[in-house]
Amino acid sequence: MNFREIKEANKLIDEIKKLDSFTMDVQNPERTLTISTNFNGVTIIKKEHRIKVIQVLLGMRRELADELEKLGVTEYDDND
Repeated sequence: MNFREIKEANKLIDEIKKLDSFTMDVQNPERTLTISTNFNGVTIIKKEHRIKVIQVLLGMRRELADELEKLGVTEYDDND
């Protein structure tokens, strides 16, 4: 892995960490989930809608993990 690939891998890892943290927030029923743009927003109340948001986040995470694997980085230690 060269320097540019390491830099890209670190960027992807940081994004995965952010998605993981955000997913944990969305899963917490005590937190209010609001999805917004600069112009409008909507508060998610129903559990079914939270589940759909979580599914999207996990899909995004999988895509980032796939990019990492293409760079030769895996999420799991071979000794696990």
